[in-house]
Amino acid sequence: MSLKAGAYSLNGNSGKVSAYTFKSGLLSKIAHDLLININNFKVDVDVPEGGFASGSLNLEVQTNSLKVVCAMKEGEQQPDTLKEKDIADIEADMGKKVLHPDKYPTASFSSKSIQENGDSYHVSGDLSLHGVTKPLEFDIDTSGGGLKGRFTIIQTDYGIKPFKAMMGTLKIKDEMDIGFDLSLS
Repeated sequence: MSLKAGAYSLNGNSGKVSAYTFKSGLLSKIAHDLLININNFKVDVDVPEGGFASGSLNLEVQTNSLKVVCAMKEGEQQPDTLKEKDIADIEADMGKKVLHPDKYPTASFSSKSIQENGDSYHVSGDLSLHGVTKPLEFDIDTSGGGLKGRFTIIQTDYGIKPFKAMMGTLKIKDEMDIGFDLSLS
């Protein structure tokens, strides 16, 4: 489905942008994969009359707006696994030990090219995160009339040290997925 021409400004009322982290290490059996919502974001999408392939996509995220939703196990949400204190501790660690929002308050993406491929688009651009800018490519599914997709970033590529505890026997993998499901209406 081709996207209707227009300029769209999307935020948390338009859908979700989420991060997925994955555990590793010797003590990973006591840790959890996590689903984390990014609550404060803005996505600007420009779809000219000629189609999205000649348009643009820009994203800005407030790095202090990440909130733990729940633990995940084998891709399934486990809403009753984490206690409120666990969630508060994880969110505090994300800020103090991983993202440093006082120093790096925003992350942003700016498209450079968009290529049509049926009901999807391949987007290339630059992601700026934690003071580092790197190229990023991902696909967007537009078959439902909105924007849906998922991509992986490597935290250390952006100068982020993945969280670890207990002398490294409990840690978060370097790879982290970002997923989005946004409505243009």
